[in-house]
Amino acid sequence: MVGFYRVCVIDQILAHSPADYVRRPMVPAESPTLGLGHLQFEALITTARLSTNPNDYALVALLGLLGLRIFEACGANIDDLGEEHGHRVLRVRGKGGKVVLVPMPPGGGPSDRPRRRRPPGGSNPDRSGPRATR
Repeated sequence: MVGFYRVCVIDQILAHSPADYVRRPMVPAESPTLGLGHLQFEALITTARLSTNPNDYALVALLGLLGLRIFEACGANIDDLGEEHGHRVLRVRGKGGKVVLVPMPPGGGPSDRPRRRRPPGGSNPDRSGPRATR
């Protein structure tokens, strides 16, 4: 919120920021939480699987099961799914443009979900809007 009000002052929308003199709690430099717990992730992926939008499950599976970064997941294409040495893999463009092969989990992975036939492409298979980004 402080940043939002700062931008409003810079853009001269507000004369001064109401957040200037608000005391904020001390936050440790590193978070003690490493990520979602097992039950939290299970609830998240179950909710995504039940969603009416099939992209919800695909995104949660890519982020949670494969450990991809958001820009890696949004940049993945159906054409990037493949097989290497008998293992299903996803070709991912990571930081610095490096291409790596990420192994797909056996059973229940994103590629095991039934998909309708569609043209090759990115993270917006029905083409009703712009490609998903961060």
